[in-house]
Amino acid sequence: MTTNTLFSTAIAAMDAEAASFGALFGDQQAVAARRLELKPELLLEAERFLDQIKTGRRRLSAFQEAMSSSDFPLYLADSLDRQLYGAYTASTPTWRNYVRAATVNDFRKVKRFATSGVRGILTEVKELEEHKRRAQTEAKYEYAVKKYEAGFALSWEMMINDDLDMFLRLPRDLADSATDSEERFAATLFADATGPNATYYSTGNGNLMTGNPPLTRSNLQLAITTLMQRTDDNNNPIEIDAVELVVGPGLTLTAREILDAKEYRAVAANGDVTVIAGNGVAGNLRVNTNKWIPSVVTGGNAATSWWLFANPNSGRPALEIGHLRGYEAPALYEKLPDMRRIGGGEVPWSFNHEAAEKKIVHVFGGSFIDTRMTIASNGSGV
Repeated sequence: MTTNTLFSTAIAAMDAEAASFGALFGDQQAVAARRLELKPELLLEAERFLDQIKTGRRRLSAFQEAMSSSDFPLYLADSLDRQLYGAYTASTPTWRNYVRAATVNDFRKVKRFATSGVRGILTEVKELEEHKRRAQTEAKYEYAVKKYEAGFALSWEMMINDDLDMFLRLPRDLADSATDSEERFAATLFADATGPNATYYSTGNGNLMTGNPPLTRSNLQLAITTLMQRTDDNNNPIEIDAVELVVGPGLTLTAREILDAKEYRAVAANGDVTVIAGNGVAGNLRVNTNKWIPSVVTGGNAATSWWLFANPNSGRPALEIGHLRGYEAPALYEKLPDMRRIGGGEVPWSFNHEAAEKKIVHVFGGSFIDTRMTIASNGSGV
């Protein structure tokens, strides 16, 4: 074989140059090499060894006395298998389902007016009698939008060293921050440290459930019925087409189980059981999980409080959040570079500090509007 011939030629050459061989490895190794020269079984073993190396069939244990990773502590100190985990997913905004979105012109307070109107049942007017003149009441709501910002700066060295493109997602983080800020701001309108915002939810307003019952199918049905029976200042029924249930993450599964139930059983006082198809509350009802409620409700009722809102697009809303006209969406900015290379070519960092800067600006505000269009419970049972 070709390999056998080459190997034999190499051994013969080494024997012919025994003096040089001995000088390299020592006299005892040279003598041992000459003794191995004329043994064909060792040549065959050497040929088999080389063949297994070429075909990849030689086990790694045959090289354990060769170089290992411990021989290169500096070269292999930094792993070549590196990866960047993505940031946590931002919470999905829900506030537009139960809060009316509006647009305002500037930073001054905006005024929202509501009137009772003159709607009502007509009364009989007898011959030559005059009809009754109706009067109306009015209410005013005010709020102003505010500016909210956040940003970051990256040094030139950080941008050069970013081999995993970690900093490319930072603008997306700013956009998610704006979304989170809106969602939490909405939560502050209807919640406080103990549950439903005590400024607007009370027994006097008729929108705080008696006894603060927990979220169950029967209590939810009672709350929906109460909301559907609302009347205006003239005792006219208020048309409510759809209802939004708002809970924190601690009640999400409970709310889903209530809405997804295919049937329920009603047990009468005498023990009779009535099986009713459907759950009796799912029609025109949607579950909204505001994940920022626990950051607002800090007094222990975050996992039990729940709210119902009439859909804000039908009639008067319970809540309103406004955005500055022309800036309805968050705006992302970057600082213009103030340095360029001699000979041409701008660079995206500053002259003095060699840093690149970006920021986000968002403008919004809001207010509670109508206490009739919502009802809530802190779920404590007291």
